[in-house]
Amino acid sequence: MRVAIISESFLPRVNGVTRTVMALTAHLRQRGHEAILFAPGDGVEEHDGFEVVRVRGIGTGIYPDLTISPVAPGMHRRLRDFDPGIVHLASPAALGWCGARVARRLRVPVAAHYQTDLLAYARAYGGAALALLAGAAERRLHNRCTATYAPTPAMASELRRRGFERVLVSGRGVDTGLFRPGRPGALEAWRRWPAGTGPRVLCVCRLAREKGLDRVIRIAREHPNLRFLVVGTGPLADELRRAAPSTVRLAGLLEGDALADTYAAADIFLHPASTETFGQVIQEAMASGLPVVGVRAGGSAWLVEEGNTGFLADPQGDRLGEVLAAAVGCPDLGAMAAAARRAVAGRSWAAVFDALLEDYSGFTHAGGDQAAA
Repeated sequence: MRVAIISESFLPRVNGVTRTVMALTAHLRQRGHEAILFAPGDGVEEHDGFEVVRVRGIGTGIYPDLTISPVAPGMHRRLRDFDPGIVHLASPAALGWCGARVARRLRVPVAAHYQTDLLAYARAYGGAALALLAGAAERRLHNRCTATYAPTPAMASELRRRGFERVLVSGRGVDTGLFRPGRPGALEAWRRWPAGTGPRVLCVCRLAREKGLDRVIRIAREHPNLRFLVVGTGPLADELRRAAPSTVRLAGLLEGDALADTYAAADIFLHPASTETFGQVIQEAMASGLPVVGVRAGGSAWLVEEGNTGFLADPQGDRLGEVLAAAVGCPDLGAMAAAARRAVAGRSWAAVFDALLEDYSGFTHAGGDQAAA
């Protein structure tokens, strides 16, 4: 199969969208498929042996550190010459519009993957008016595609409620060989936390407003017996560093073994965001044998089985700190850690992407009529 991937984010920017695309390209290479990637802004021009076509982008004042590409000169020619069987849109927005339009002209089926809750982000950064415009635009874009994939059944139901058509579900895999309890490097990773003897709380996310990191700072001040490590980069890094008490340390970006060792060194995982469509870091934490404390919203509500693999706080109110404090003192924390690991044991990337490619094969066999749906 020949797959054209059009992503709103890719290396050097590292986030959930980028990491999922990287997992997909690795799987395509392993299975012997061909791929081409389109991504906005400057960056790598080859990945996993596949060409990455960089599309000129512009910054935006609404969301810091974001590059958008409202036009893509030459995309029609590049896609036509590559002759894909399917166009895969990763978290489509501006560049996704270009890709969907070109694919429609070429009568190639388009699969749009809903990985970012643009409606929530538009409301947070631009208010109700921008949210109204964003909601109408994303619904129109997705309804011009052959199918839209939501990451969870709950998100699929929400998208249908918003008027999205032809909604399917494709989850996320997790590397349980990389992310696992008892990694030897965990002993060294302990040093990343602030000094002390209190429980080690880990938070992994992009350092941006919508991730709820103000809650982490507030909880740290209210519960000085806990030690926090925040892993990630983003536009709020300097502000968080200034606001953080001595019990909070920012580790910057960690990847691969360093990240896996850090998960394995933690006692509990904190996920303060309430706008995630999935929350891949939650799966990584669970694979690492960490109970999860999060907000009863978005991906957290679907991934975390309350009382078995973690604890959830209501999205309204400020009880997340109370829930975390109760969680670290729970006598069943060891059993919950084992349950968390078991819960994700069968969620391999290979199983997820093999099922997705089977769908894609059906779309390509349906031909031009399906592409123009």
